Amino acid sequence: VSVRVLAMPPARAESSSSLAEHLSARALPPQTRWGYARQVFCVVLFFGIGLVGSPICALLSRCFDSKIPSSTGQRLIRGLFNAWLRFSSGIGAFDISFPEAEQLRELRGTLLAPNHPSLIDAVILLSIVPRTVCIMRANLIESPFLGGAARLAGFVPNDKGSALIRQGVTKLEAGENLLIFPEGTRTGAQAINPFKSGFALIAKKTGASIQTVFIEREGRYLSKGVSLFARSQIPIRFRLHLGQVVRAGPEETAQQLSARLELYFREHLENTGEDVRILKAS
Repeated sequence: VSVRVLAMPPARAESSSSLAEHLSARALPPQTRWGYARQVFCVVLFFGIGLVGSPICALLSRCFDSKIPSSTGQRLIRGLFNAWLRFSSGIGAFDISFPEAEQLRELRGTLLAPNHPSLIDAVILLSIVPRTVCIMRANLIESPFLGGAARLAGFVPNDKGSALIRQGVTKLEAGENLLIFPEGTRTGAQAINPFKSGFALIAKKTGASIQTVFIEREGRYLSKGVSLFARSQIPIRFRLHLGQVVRAGPEETAQQLSARLELYFREHLENTGEDVRILKAS
């Protein structure tokens, strides 16, 4: 069964190109202008939802502190992301397929380890998998678009070193899932970036299984260094596939486990310069 989720992610425009530079009526035929309008509307809608919802979540978090369980924030984020993805896909801006998504809906106490080719990777996975905490960049947790909801959901900033490891262990032992990108940042010119070892150390300390996920991206839109207002071919396509479930070996160090997972991803993915795609089945 192919599960279509509609998605658009949390992030900022990263190139100096402005929206005006992409809106030349002379350069765009009517069909292309309509496609680009849908693309931009989805971007604006995503940040609009964040600007309205995140401050409310921040206020609730500050007023009620630990009285609101993190699961409430996680359900809120999952619902908002899912609604945004469905809308974006419904108007033809995105085409996202994840045939094995149902296998993740009952996941508990597991590390989710995908590759990271785009800004919306976390949005897609958080819209599907319940009780999931995301390890996210510290500046995003402080941002007005995402910060309030992220704190309400108990998300963990990635700049805390040993505290990150402790919190990750605590979340897994409480039965929550942990979404962490082993690359630490979005993929550059290669199929994947070198893996960090923090996720592997958490897996070693808890004995938790690691569910690998392959994300295929068509085109360069939402990849590292590409403006949110860069024109893309519509629909913007992503394909997700489950990889192997991996556990740390008894004598395996965190560094060895990280290297083993990095090799596994390198053997199965390629970056053509435009697309990130699977080379062979897992």
